[in-house]
Amino acid sequence: MKLAQCIVVILLLLNFNSMAQPFFQRNDSIRVKENGSYLKFPWSGGLNFVQVSNIDLNRDGVKDLFFFDRTGNKVRTFVHSGTAGSVDYKHAPAYEKKFPNLHDWALLADYNCDGKEDIFTYSSGGFAIYKNTSDSANGLQFTLITPLQYSAYNPPNSQLLNLYVSATDIPAITDIDNDGDLDVVTFAITGTYIEYHQNQSMELYGTCDSLKFEMKNRCWGFASENAMNNSFTLYDTCFGNVVNPGLATNTNNNERSAERHSGSCLLCLDLDGDQDKELVTGDISFNNLTMLTNGGTPTASSMVAVDVAFPSNNASTAAVDLALFPCGYYVDINNDQQKDLIVSPNAPNASENFSSVVYYSNSGTTSFPDFDFQQSNFLQDNMIEVGEGAYPVFFDYNSDGLKDLFVGNYGYYASTGFKHKIALYKNIGTATVPEYQLVTRDYGGFSSLGITNMVPAFGDMDGDGDSDMVLGGYDGRLHYFRNNGLPGDTANFVLVQANLKNSNNRTIDVGDFSVPQIVDVDNDGKNDMIIGGRNGKVAYYHRIGSSTGSPPSLDSVTHFWGGIKVNAFGYVTGYSYPFLFKQNGVTKLLVGTEKGYLRMFDNIDGNLTGTFTQADSTYLGIFEGVRSAPNGADINNDGYMDLVIGNYAGGLAFYKGQSTLVSGIEEQGYITGENIHLFPNPANNSFTVQVKNAEGRKYQVELYSTLGQIIMSAQFNSNSYLMNTEGLPAGIYICKVYEACTAGASVRQGFVKRIIIQHQ
Repeated sequence: MKLAQCIVVILLLLNFNSMAQPFFQRNDSIRVKENGSYLKFPWSGGLNFVQVSNIDLNRDGVKDLFFFDRTGNKVRTFVHSGTAGSVDYKHAPAYEKKFPNLHDWALLADYNCDGKEDIFTYSSGGFAIYKNTSDSANGLQFTLITPLQYSAYNPPNSQLLNLYVSATDIPAITDIDNDGDLDVVTFAITGTYIEYHQNQSMELYGTCDSLKFEMKNRCWGFASENAMNNSFTLYDTCFGNVVNPGLATNTNNNERSAERHSGSCLLCLDLDGDQDKELVTGDISFNNLTMLTNGGTPTASSMVAVDVAFPSNNASTAAVDLALFPCGYYVDINNDQQKDLIVSPNAPNASENFSSVVYYSNSGTTSFPDFDFQQSNFLQDNMIEVGEGAYPVFFDYNSDGLKDLFVGNYGYYASTGFKHKIALYKNIGTATVPEYQLVTRDYGGFSSLGITNMVPAFGDMDGDGDSDMVLGGYDGRLHYFRNNGLPGDTANFVLVQANLKNSNNRTIDVGDFSVPQIVDVDNDGKNDMIIGGRNGKVAYYHRIGSSTGSPPSLDSVTHFWGGIKVNAFGYVTGYSYPFLFKQNGVTKLLVGTEKGYLRMFDNIDGNLTGTFTQADSTYLGIFEGVRSAPNGADINNDGYMDLVIGNYAGGLAFYKGQSTLVSGIEEQGYITGENIHLFPNPANNSFTVQVKNAEGRKYQVELYSTLGQIIMSAQFNSNSYLMNTEGLPAGIYICKVYEACTAGASVRQGFVKRIIIQHQ
C-alpha cells in the first residue's frame, strides 16, 4: 500500500497573513542602456576592489569567475557561457550565498587535485581553508578543513606555528616546485623578506591532498624589498635563513629588517617557459606592478632582474598604472584554457573604484604568456556602476508619468580627491515595461557644490504641486533645492538654502552621513522628513505651519525615532538608510544598514512617538553588500511596489514586487494528542523541537527561509530534536515537521509559533 505523508507543520517566526509583509524577488529583466548599448547585467551590484579566481560554479566543466570584493567582503559570481575563446558571462547571484563568510582576502585553488577549487581565506594571524565538496546532489558547497593553517618554521624542528599572512597582504598560493601540491609564498611578519612555505604532501605521502607545510626559505629568491618603497635588492643572503635554503649565495649577510610592511600582494607565475616561477608584486603606496625574473630553478629560486613596468616589457603592452595598490590574478577569462591577467586595487576607500578591474588577455600559453591590454573596467562596463556608494531614488523628473532613477554616490576616486555626483537614468520604456538609459553621471552639475556623499531625496516641500530636492551629505547636514519648473515641466532645481535650518533657525545636523527621505509621516497633507545617519538611528522632522513656505519650516520631533538603532552588535556605527512607505494603507519602514541586511519595522501608525516593532532584522534574507540603500516604487504599474537596493560597491540590485510567498497562515493551538513545543524563544545558536507523546514515530524537521528555500533538514524519532542555528544569520525562518505514517492514518493539525534567532 502506498505510503502517505502526514504533515505536522510548525511555521516559526511568522505571525502575519498573506498581505502583512511585502514580498520581492530578485529580477534582472529591466533593461538598462549606456552609451547606446544595453548592459548585460546592469543589476549585478558593482565591483570595486576585487580578488579574482576561477571555479566551476555550475559543474558544467567550464571555469566561471569568483570575485571577492574587499568593499564589505562581498562575493559576486559570474557564469561563463561555455563558448571557447569568448568573454561571455552572466551574473549568477544564486551561487554567492553558497560561500561561507569570508573577509579581507579570499583566493580559490585546488589543493587536493580533484579538479574543484577550494577556498583559502584570511583568518586571524593567517588563513583558513575550506574544501570544495560540491557534488551533483548538493551542488556547490564547502566544508571547513582548518580554521588556521600551520607550518614548521624552524625545520628540522617540527614545532608548528600559524603560517602568517596579514589581512592587508595577499599571498601566492601555487605549486612553486612543480611537484603537484600547492605551496605558499608570503611576506614575513617583519616585512621586506618573502617566505617560501613548501607543502610536504607529495614528499611525505606521494599525494597532493594534504596540507603539511614547512619553511623552505626565509627570503625566497634571495631578494628583499625596501622597507620604505617598492624597490628590491637582489642576491640578499638573508641573515637567519633556514638550514640549507633553496640556494646559497656568496654575498655578505644583511641583518633582517625589523620594519613591518603595510601591505603587499604576491603573484607567482612562469613568464618565460623555464618551469620556475617569476614574482609579480604590488604595494600599498604605488600604482605599478613590479616583476622579478627568476634565474634559478623550481627547487632553487634566485631573482636576477627587476621590471617596474610589468607587463609592458614582458609582452609589449601597456604597463599597469592603477591607483592604488594594484594586485594581479592569473585566471582564464575567455575560456581558451590559457590563463589571462586581471589587476585590481587592494586599498578599500583609497583607490580607483570605477575602472578598477583591468583585463590583459593572453595570446600565448599559461607557462609562456603574451599579455595584451584589453580594458580597465572588465565587467564593470556592463553593470550600473557609480564608483563608491550607491544611493538610489525613483523620481519622475520630466513629468512623463514614468519613474526615472537617480543614484547619488560617495564618489568616484581621483588623485585630487573623490568626485561626488548624482547619476540620472531616464525611464525610456512604457508604463508597464520600464527601461532605463543613462543621461548623465553629474545631474545638474551638482558636483561643483563640493557636497561629499550626495544622497538625493525628492518631494513637494513648498506646496506648489511639483517635487523639490534635498541633498544629504557626509557632514550630516542637508541642502534644500526648490524646483523652479512649472508642474508638468522638467524639473529645474535651484539651491535655496545650503545647510537647511529647522524652525528655530538652527542647522539640521544628524551627525554624519545624512540620508533624507521626504514623506508625509503623519498623514496631514504636508511632507515631513525622516533622516538616517552614521549613528544608525533615524531622525524625524515634522512640517509645521503653512505647506507653502520655502524653505520649509521643519521642527525636530526626535533624533531617535521609533527607538530605531540598526547598529550591528559591537558596532558604534550603523549607517541607517530609511525608506518609509505604505502597503494597503499601513505604514512600514525598511532600513538599510552598515552590515548590508535590511531591517523591517512596523507598529508605526498611531505610534509616531512610541517604539516601533522590528518585524525582521534580515528582511527576506536580502544581502547585496554593505551600507545598503533601499528605495521603492511601482515602476511597472502592476500594483506591487518594486525595490532597488544600492550598496557601497557602487552598484544596484533590482527586486520585483509581487504577492507574498506564504499565505493564509493563522496561529493555531496545540496539536490534539501530542503537543509540540519550541524553545528557547528567542533562540541563539540552537533551538529544540519537542514532541510530547511521540510514541516512537519518525519525524522530518526542515528549516526554510521566508522565500521558501530550504536551509537545513534532519530526521528524528525521539521526543525532541536540537536544531543548530549557529551558522544562520538572525532573522525569520519557517520550520516544518513531517511524520511518515501509513495510508489511512489521520492527519494531525499544526500550529504557528513565533521565534527569533538573534545570536546575542
